[in-house]
Amino acid sequence: MRESRPPISTEFSRVIREVNLGLPFEQALENMVRRMKSDDLELMATAISIQHQVGGKLAEILDSIAFTIRERVRIKGEIKTLTAQQRMSGYVVGFLPIALAGFLFVAAPGFMDPMFANPPALMGLPAGVILLCFGGFMMFIGFMFIRKIVDIEV
Repeated sequence: MRESRPPISTEFSRVIREVNLGLPFEQALENMVRRMKSDDLELMATAISIQHQVGGKLAEILDSIAFTIRERVRIKGEIKTLTAQQRMSGYVVGFLPIALAGFLFVAAPGFMDPMFANPPALMGLPAGVILLCFGGFMMFIGFMFIRKIVDIEV
């Protein structure tokens, strides 16, 4: 515990203290996993708990778990790199209509006035406002679809 840094050294010290106070080893590890909420820590704690019950070479088990965690981090980085273009496309597709509307309001203030005129009204609102709201909603849905497609779990 002296060689590692907080927060993990604090957590392992707490596990040792709980075991010294009479809590079963497996329960102390479960408490640590519940406090830290990490999938990697849960994998390690499960391996330690199983090794504690049946025996075996803990160093080899921890080496293989460390390799698995490193590979998972490497693959996540690779996926993030490979999906960067699609994520950027989603941002451009989502922001471009808003930027274009803002540019039109500044460059030609009267250009969009017919959209807000009251004669073609639906449900008491100008038809242009309803179309803008519907278009904005559909852009949001498209943006969320792109994010969901690009979000790959490892």
